[in-house]
Amino acid sequence: MARKIDTRIMGLKIAYYRKKRRMTQTELAEKVNISTRYLSKIECGQVTNCASFPVLNRISNALGIGIEQLLTTETVD
Repeated sequence: MARKIDTRIMGLKIAYYRKKRRMTQTELAEKVNISTRYLSKIECGQVTNCASFPVLNRISNALGIGIEQLLTTETVD
């Protein structure tokens, strides 16, 4: 059985790693070619059914982390 991704936790992780790298939402959004508004919704866990895999992959690459760090429910380092 597939596990559902907790979009709230994933969004908090994205915000955590973005801030850790001293990036603004605008900078990250531009790097991954999405709108700042969409990134904000992802970070707040307001995206229905999670963001697409390609978007999450681009976000994780821009943040210098593995995508699995966003998809697991483990706490950040």
